[in-house]
Amino acid sequence: MKKIVALTLALLMLIGTFAGCSEPPAAPSVGSPALSQASSALEESSSSPESGVPAKNTGYQTEPVTLTAFKNGVAMPPDWEWGDDPTSKRITELTGVTVEVQYAATTDNTEINTMLASGEKLPDFVITDAHGPVRNMMVDQGFAQPLNKLADEFYKPFYDVLPKDMDKVYLESDGNFYCVVDFYGDESKYDDQILNTRGPVSFSIRKDLYDEAGRPDVSTLNNYKNVLLQIKEKHPEINHPIWDWMISTPWNSSSMLNALARMYGATNNYFHYNGDQVEMVFMQPYYKEALKTYNDWYRSGLINAEQFTYKSDQQRAAGKAQDFISFVGYYWVVLQWTGILGEMVYETIEFPLPEGKSSEDFKIHDDYFSTGNSGVFITKDTEHPDRCIEYLSFLLSDEGQILQRYGTEGLTWEKDEHGRPKETELKITTEAESVEKMQRELGVYNYDFSWLTSTWAIVYGAHNTYQAYPGALHDFEIMTPHQQNERFSDLVYSLTDTDAMVLKEQIFDTWKSGTAAIIVANSESEFEDAYAKFISDMNQSGVDQLCQYFTENAEHWRSLGLSQ
Repeated sequence: MKKIVALTLALLMLIGTFAGCSEPPAAPSVGSPALSQASSALEESSSSPESGVPAKNTGYQTEPVTLTAFKNGVAMPPDWEWGDDPTSKRITELTGVTVEVQYAATTDNTEINTMLASGEKLPDFVITDAHGPVRNMMVDQGFAQPLNKLADEFYKPFYDVLPKDMDKVYLESDGNFYCVVDFYGDESKYDDQILNTRGPVSFSIRKDLYDEAGRPDVSTLNNYKNVLLQIKEKHPEINHPIWDWMISTPWNSSSMLNALARMYGATNNYFHYNGDQVEMVFMQPYYKEALKTYNDWYRSGLINAEQFTYKSDQQRAAGKAQDFISFVGYYWVVLQWTGILGEMVYETIEFPLPEGKSSEDFKIHDDYFSTGNSGVFITKDTEHPDRCIEYLSFLLSDEGQILQRYGTEGLTWEKDEHGRPKETELKITTEAESVEKMQRELGVYNYDFSWLTSTWAIVYGAHNTYQAYPGALHDFEIMTPHQQNERFSDLVYSLTDTDAMVLKEQIFDTWKSGTAAIIVANSESEFEDAYAKFISDMNQSGVDQLCQYFTENAEHWRSLGLSQ
């Protein structure tokens, strides 16, 4: 069991993709007049001091060099090479670096394990999971070089662009840190955003059905339930009155059960803090109240239990058919599934709360404060350690971040009145035609070279990005006041000891199956029996030992100054 978990945890930690896409209007292709005009404007602006993009960045060596990389994941987009798009060309122009990237063909770490065991020369960079067994192997067996030592020797400005506390979060027992990571929210840049667009969960109702019902009050859980029952009675053809996007992962910050638990008293996805002791959230009385609400909605006919077994293609089909009245989860998924970006099909509502609860006290997970998923390591075999640490510094810089996320100024984005990126028509129409085309031909969201797009860059110009998506913009405006920093809890959850990780996976499997059984209980007595069995199973499975692991982990992060 330990070996199985050790080999698969890296895969389990990987997340999905960024923003959604749709199919409609055709976009100008490369070589079209629109792109040619934009390219001409780019050429003019690149040498203009007013453009905000210097013609030559003198902070880095610019002699041509080719660096190699292995990405422990599939190519996104496929069939792309460095220099195929204006963004990678611009990176070479600024840094002198060209990157040759190889990709994994499987998702089980086979290639990287073989590479590390072979004794053959490693590429300059390895991009792989920043948590779990692969990272441990890279560090413990000496395959990676400490970034702090490389920075001290070759390029001290690295520390100026390193996001706040990333070195502490990824500190190893030897006092060094070996990787920088993607999707890491830099606290020092938090106030640069106009609108926080990284909330993971909201409640929405199909707008036409809500209008038809007369837009009654849905501010409480009971009112929300009753309105949906009214709509369901008029529209029996709809199979899923409430759609829970993350129904099978109750600890996920985008799941409805997680949101309900917070309404009744939970403060984060996983834990209840009893002084210095860490307890699991599912063992608390308020979690039972959340389960009671969910079960009541199931017994009222608002939850279709088929959701528990749906595959991704079935989920997408239901979304495309708008086969649900209310969606609970990450709103962008609704846009992806329906394929309708330019109008509000599902309208976000204020979070419906239990009677007597204040909306001011209700908080959800702020995804801005992510601690990273994929890590970039500089290997022991590189012949260019100076250029490698410089290149990582460039990717972490403001200029590098904006290039990776938004592409090239004058082509795919322009400055708004705040100086933040605003998408061009070319970028919008190309994304609407095909995300892969946008990645491959424009170099926007191209994850083949965009290894370190931090959460700061994602939200920096996001308000402008979503101006064309009224449903998404309304969603963000509603959920932003409810978000809070929960980085400490996320760090406590991130175990590294193999025994602890095995126990966590076992208990989380019980959590998933146990809550599903409680939700579909057909009477109050069945509910009580299922809940009692769930608590008993948890106690017998070693939840006390898991809490001890988490408590020790919490003490570690507090000792580094990373606490709530």
